[in-house]
Amino acid sequence: MSAPEIPITIQRGKTFEFGFLYAEDDLLYLPITGMPSTAPVRLTVVGHGVPDGWPVRVACVRAPAELNTPDDESQLAKLVDVDTVELNALNAHCWKAFSGSGLLVLNKPMDLTGWHCRAQVRKGVGGEVLFTWHSDPSESPDGEIEVDVAHSAFVLKMDAATAAALEWKRGKYDVEAIAPGGEVYPLTAISDIEVADEVTA
Repeated sequence: MSAPEIPITIQRGKTFEFGFLYAEDDLLYLPITGMPSTAPVRLTVVGHGVPDGWPVRVACVRAPAELNTPDDESQLAKLVDVDTVELNALNAHCWKAFSGSGLLVLNKPMDLTGWHCRAQVRKGVGGEVLFTWHSDPSESPDGEIEVDVAHSAFVLKMDAATAAALEWKRGKYDVEAIAPGGEVYPLTAISDIEVADEVTA
C-alpha cells in the first residue's frame, strides 16, 4: 500500500503535535455482543484491545441498522475498559434496541515496541534541510517524535518557542518508520508543510 500525502500546517508560536496512527494491513473482525449505552453509544466487545482514538467500523448489526458504518467512513473508538468501547459521535437513543450481533472492524494496531521514526523538512525534494524530527535523541534532531506504543502512533512534536523561531514558511516533508530490524517504511508520501503566522503572541 502506498503512503498518502498528508499536508500539515504549523502555527507560528504555538505548540505543535501531529500524530500518525500505524496499523497492519490485516483487518480484525471483533464480535459485538451488546450495547449497554445508547447515548453516546457504547458497545460490548470482549477483550477488544482497541487503542483509544482508533478508527473503527461497525458492520452486520441487524438492529439498530443505523449503527452500521456507511461504506468508506469510520468512527473513532473511545476506550472505556477492556470489554467496552464508546462511539461518542453516535446517539442511538431513538433507534431500535440492540439485537442479534455484529462486528467491530478495524485494522490491527501495530506493536511499535522497539520502533523509531524520523522526518525531514526540505525546501524541495533534494533541497536544503530546514527542520528534522527523530525519535532517537542521539540523532540530535530539531524536534522530538514520540513513539506512542499504547496508541500505535508516532507523534511529531515542536514546542511553542521553536515554532516561534522558525525562519522558513513552506517546504516539503515526509515521515519514515524504522522497524526494530532496521527496515524503513514510509508513513507519508512527499507532502506540503507550511508555517502559518500568528496573531496572538
